[in-house]
Amino acid sequence: MSNTFKLIIAIVVSELAGIIGSVFTTPSIAGWYVGIVKPALNPPAWVFGPVWTTLFALMGIAAYLVWKKGLDRRDVKIALGIFLGQLVLNTFWSIIFFGLHSPGGALIEIVFLWLAILATIIVFAKISKPAAWLLVPYILWVSFAGYLNYSIWQLNTSDSNQVACTQEAKQCPDGSYVGRTGPKCEFTACPGGNNDFWKTMTDSKTGMTFQYPETLLTTYIHTQDWPPQIQVLNEPYTCTEAGSETARAGKTEKRLVDNREYCRTSIVEGAAGSIYTQYAYAFPKDNKTIIFTFTTRATQCGNYDEADRKACEGERETFDLDSVVDRMARSIKQQ
Repeated sequence: MSNTFKLIIAIVVSELAGIIGSVFTTPSIAGWYVGIVKPALNPPAWVFGPVWTTLFALMGIAAYLVWKKGLDRRDVKIALGIFLGQLVLNTFWSIIFFGLHSPGGALIEIVFLWLAILATIIVFAKISKPAAWLLVPYILWVSFAGYLNYSIWQLNTSDSNQVACTQEAKQCPDGSYVGRTGPKCEFTACPGGNNDFWKTMTDSKTGMTFQYPETLLTTYIHTQDWPPQIQVLNEPYTCTEAGSETARAGKTEKRLVDNREYCRTSIVEGAAGSIYTQYAYAFPKDNKTIIFTFTTRATQCGNYDEADRKACEGERETFDLDSVVDRMARSIKQQ
């Protein structure tokens, strides 16, 4: 096998580890990862892609420099085995942190990853010092990632950042239930009664009326295209889960609110310091499918100082949009 072909294989194998990890990372970037509290030194999400692509390329070149010394050598085989082991650990970190949403578990795993990288550098140095030096940026970045991992774990498990909600739902005078919304466990207001910010909307095309909140009682999340548009499909309700929020077609998933199923499609786009999310909530009614569509604008929490940033991230994490939509859906009436 030519050295050129070895170099290509080594880089491809290294980059493949990053591609596998991205399968778990990408869906969480615009969802779970946006809502968690992050340290002040946390880079923007777009930084990680180019950095990791470069690091995986350097890893591949380093592995090639060792590989070309000959697989007939026992020390080369051992060194490449350790190298592949740390690649596997690298992929598992993405699965644990982003896939399982477990900063604590990922923190334990990254310690083993760091030790595996150190072992790789040591055995590579005995075969090819340039190969060992090529891994130095990698271990430095993983050290920084370890700091970020620890900080995120601390910030999102500290009692000072937790709000204890003793009740998940409350019953309204009309017998319906509403869930919580906002960073301080506020309940979504009941329809009717003294809730003046709940208005009645009549759709001229369908003849349907429904109630909707004039405001969301939130500071950092705002409505766009509001009140929601309503659409009626003369077909049975179905829901096929697929996609991701950052994909062009968005992410479609089933949401269960008080034993009532909704099919939610969300598309996330960032612009001018804000995150715009287009929503479509579909649900069954009278053997038809009803769809609510609207857009929310959430401020990029990183634009604020420490205190406001934590309040912004806390609001985003606890905001219960599903309960708001459920309340609107249950208020629908046909004129």
